Amino acid sequence: MSLKLRFALLQTSLLFLILLGVNFFIYYLFIENNSRNETQNIERKAAKLLLQENVVQHPEYWENPFLLKDFLVANELIRLIGPDSMVQKEIYTDETLLQRPAKFITASGTISKLVSTDNGFCLYVQVPVMENERQIASLEIARKLVTLNDNVQVLFLALFYTTLGALVLSVIIGYIYASLVFNPIHRLAQTMESIERSGTFRRLEIKSTRKKDEIAQLGQTFNEMIGRLEQHFEQQKQFLADASHELRTPLTIIESYARLLKRWASNDPQIREEAIEAILSESVRLREMTKSLLTLADSDERQRTEWQEFELRPLVQATAASIQLTFDREVRLDLPEEDTPLKMKGDPEKIRQLLIILLDNAIKYSQLPIDIIVREQPRHLQISVVDKGIGIEKEDIPQLFNRFYRVDKARSRKNGGVGLGLAIAENIVKLHAGTLKIQSEPDIGTEVHVRLPKD
Repeated sequence: MSLKLRFALLQTSLLFLILLGVNFFIYYLFIENNSRNETQNIERKAAKLLLQENVVQHPEYWENPFLLKDFLVANELIRLIGPDSMVQKEIYTDETLLQRPAKFITASGTISKLVSTDNGFCLYVQVPVMENERQIASLEIARKLVTLNDNVQVLFLALFYTTLGALVLSVIIGYIYASLVFNPIHRLAQTMESIERSGTFRRLEIKSTRKKDEIAQLGQTFNEMIGRLEQHFEQQKQFLADASHELRTPLTIIESYARLLKRWASNDPQIREEAIEAILSESVRLREMTKSLLTLADSDERQRTEWQEFELRPLVQATAASIQLTFDREVRLDLPEEDTPLKMKGDPEKIRQLLIILLDNAIKYSQLPIDIIVREQPRHLQISVVDKGIGIEKEDIPQLFNRFYRVDKARSRKNGGVGLGLAIAENIVKLHAGTLKIQSEPDIGTEVHVRLPKD
């Protein structure tokens, strides 16, 4: 059973329960109102009978065959019931009213009882017959409610066909409405099946009139998810293409020098030395590229990050000292006062890796001292790495975070770069919900500003 049909049937079932309750209430009120009116009519008739002196209140007159006949009408029963529940006087025009046995009831007022029989509703009303302030009998007047029975049948048919029509309309309207509601979900399922079959990304078309309802929000979320998946897929394709291209060059160089060694190395020591040096250099570069690729893949995994609160000051100082010792270059620190805490929450190893990448780039393209500036802000810490090197053209800055991108490939190869450092740095900053900006001018220098939240 389709979801649309189930929705329509569920709606119809709920409507049926509501209509059933409403119909029962209408039916009850109709019978109650009519029976109350009939009860009042019979009470007036009984009062009139009781006002006849020397008739009902005197048992010696009960044997009179003409007693009460003047008051009898069609579809009615009038009887006097003694204290022993024996019928003392009884006249009637409808035998069905005799189905209810006579019963003496001691009461100070009127007692009425509506009885449902196979022939319809019958109303029984009893009033006490008093003599010298003592109840000597009960006057019972029963009436078959012919008009009420006819009206009840008409009411029942009216309610039945009205309810039936409402339920049929409910099924039809519910199915149409369910189709309108669930069509976007059906299109979503079809789109997902199409994506699975074809392997291509597709988006849902969302009507402008539905942009604020929940179904439209589902479609927008799906489109956003498809957009992100498509973006990641294209990035992976580009990454594989770039990686293949970058790996091809060192492998080609290694293969060429290996062939050169095989052919000429035994006769020419100079060629042998040159080939060994080239193979070693490219092997080191391949190793660094592989390491960078693994680091980049690892930096994409947020769940592997070990979050903790740490002090940034000693980490910056230790990293700067290590870089100075390794590259024999001056790294100057500009930090806040010692009593100013520089605490933040994150992965200290990844922050250290971020600093090494930025300092490594600054050292490669500058011969002057490098500055590290740390500033404390209300909710953030800002780290700036400033060099006075060759700088970068303005149009090249947006491309610096692309994987394997190098402004000058020959110069980067000479300096040992593989074009992955800033991509890794950007991933680390994003992992910590921070921002990374680069400002640079050719022949003046470059400033890299990293802004990281404390929490």
